[in-house]
Amino acid sequence: MTNGTLIMDNGRRYNATPQQKFLSNQYAEAFFDYVASGGSRVDAALYEGADNAGGYTVPLTVESNVIPLAPPDQGVRQVATVIPTVMDIKLPRKGAFGVAGAKPESGASSNSFPETDPVLEQVTLSAFMAGIRETISWELAQDVPTFQAFAVDDMLTAQQIYEGNKYINGGGTGEPQGLLGNVGAGVTGAVADAQGNLLSIDATFDVLGKLKTPYHQNAGWLMQRSTAVAIRKAQKQANLFEPVFVRVGDRDYLHGYPVTYDSNMPSTAAGATPVLFGDFKAGYVIGDRGGSGINVKVLDQVQAMYSNFLFVDKSLTLNL
Repeated sequence: MTNGTLIMDNGRRYNATPQQKFLSNQYAEAFFDYVASGGSRVDAALYEGADNAGGYTVPLTVESNVIPLAPPDQGVRQVATVIPTVMDIKLPRKGAFGVAGAKPESGASSNSFPETDPVLEQVTLSAFMAGIRETISWELAQDVPTFQAFAVDDMLTAQQIYEGNKYINGGGTGEPQGLLGNVGAGVTGAVADAQGNLLSIDATFDVLGKLKTPYHQNAGWLMQRSTAVAIRKAQKQANLFEPVFVRVGDRDYLHGYPVTYDSNMPSTAAGATPVLFGDFKAGYVIGDRGGSGINVKVLDQVQAMYSNFLFVDKSLTLNL
């Protein structure tokens, strides 16, 4: 009942008498500071720093979109051959050539053409199950509509990170077979060059001659980004007349071959193999059981008594 506000009291109508307000000296000082700052400065007796001194009244707003965390580089799937499968596949491969030889002019039966047959081998493309589960409360899913999509995206990323590591470092027993230790052409970082780089430019030149001609057309490099930086530094120190590591558009090239980055590749260190070079589409096959999609199941009954539900992500990955 202030400031002449019209009110009702048992059917009678009257205007309340305005009451005189007494302002403190601090109010006057804060008012003049506010005017002097052009309205940008606001001081109050209560403040936000302590909840019981005003913090409880401050509205709290949380952005519904979570700032994403950048995943590590995963390049093997980009350069390998990826096929859908429905069962294990037996892949025959040639292990050795037949050997030809000269035949003497004599027509004797003992002087026939030599016979050395090619050697065939067989590799099995098998499947390995991998997945992740995350529990979300019903309350959180209702209060934050975008959180369910965030959780699904997180699981998909986790699945890709797991698989990406196995494509490089997998041992092949109960898991995919990785590239390291199973290739014939790589760049080792065991010996430092004259400038102290564990990975020298000469080493990258040498590996070019190890890859056979049919594979050069679709060949490329696989390495960490930090390894690319080491090569650039070695190139700078060598003061090469013709740079071997260049960037064209949005793609890096080493000796004219495209560079693909994967964070699971080893760093440059003594005894490591920080760089691989070859035609990965011809030499590495990834099979996705049932297709390349990842299945995400919402289980809303398993933990219903606890007002929770589960997200389950799973996929079958095969590789050669």
